[in-house]
Amino acid sequence: MKASSLAAALSAAALTAMLSAVPAQAAASDAVCFSGGRTLNANGTYKVNAGGCDGYSGTTVTIRFGYAAGDYKCGWTFLWNSQLGADNCVIT
Repeated sequence: MKASSLAAALSAAALTAMLSAVPAQAAASDAVCFSGGRTLNANGTYKVNAGGCDGYSGTTVTIRFGYAAGDYKCGWTFLWNSQLGADNCVIT
């Protein structure tokens, strides 16, 4: 009887530990890219191109490395075969 009680207690403790390990905030970006570049548009927004991307076409982009590293909110994005193109982006 004690072995089953110990097993139940350990299972409950393991479940509690797993649930508390869930990140407090999910990834905020629709697309996350390894590296990329940006060009300033005449209206003060950026045109962003990036490679090594994962995710989907949406409005938010994260670039991890390089001079354009950061988070962007864009007017439009297009993601295809790990390549991203986006325009009307602002740094968030």
